[in-house]
Amino acid sequence: MTISTMRPAPAATPAGNIARPRAWQSRTFINAARVLICVAFLALWEIASRQGWVEETLFGRPSGVWTSMLEYLPSERSLESLRATGAAVGVSFVIGSISGTLAGLILGLSPTLNSIFGPFLAPINSVPRIALAPLFIAWFGLTMTAKVVLAVSIVFFILTENARSAVRSVDADLMTMARVVGLKRASLLLKVVLPSAVPTMFAGLRLTFVYALLGVVASEMVAATGGLGQDIVLYSSSYQINTVFAILVELMAVAIVMNWLFNAAERRLLVWQVS
Repeated sequence: MTISTMRPAPAATPAGNIARPRAWQSRTFINAARVLICVAFLALWEIASRQGWVEETLFGRPSGVWTSMLEYLPSERSLESLRATGAAVGVSFVIGSISGTLAGLILGLSPTLNSIFGPFLAPINSVPRIALAPLFIAWFGLTMTAKVVLAVSIVFFILTENARSAVRSVDADLMTMARVVGLKRASLLLKVVLPSAVPTMFAGLRLTFVYALLGVVASEMVAATGGLGQDIVLYSSSYQINTVFAILVELMAVAIVMNWLFNAAERRLLVWQVS
């Protein structure tokens, strides 16, 4: 004879009672922890510099960085350098993102072209761009063109691979159904491929802006007539480390603002994805 053991069913949670996150999982706690980490790091840095644990000439100190920011950022030199770097980053990002996205879409939609050109992407992209900076400078001189070409060479290949992967990751059943109902290449691209690939492509755009900024600054550090990269080299060579950190803070602020703008644009353009 089989004896079945009856266990009481768990009590149903009232519809109005929603599980609340634990205290250390709340947004307030997370934000407070972030602030505390930053404050602790800056305080330790300041104390270490004042007590002589680290050499101030080489490492600077937060109070000195703040003073340098107040002196450098509003200066004419800073504004001129920011304009030079910003113009190069903007041009390289637009050229690289458009050409790279188009190339990736073409490779993703054409198996034949992908088989021909796809194997070349990884070897070419593996070449260190900073090693090409002297070559670009020799070709184009100390002009904005050299900086733009270097940054475009980074952005193009990242977005090409990003767009190609995004297209190839589209659901195969969805593509088959679209072809069955008669969608041709243009309609297939606009109505099926792009809506599915846009989220991945937006993530690539956020990433490549940072790489465009890095490429331009790196090129300026090798050789240029102006820009934030040249300022970093100038102040580093004269051991004005606090000013170097002030420039780095400026670059981080630019990257944070642009990342916020990309996130805002993505939320607005992809509002249809919210269920």
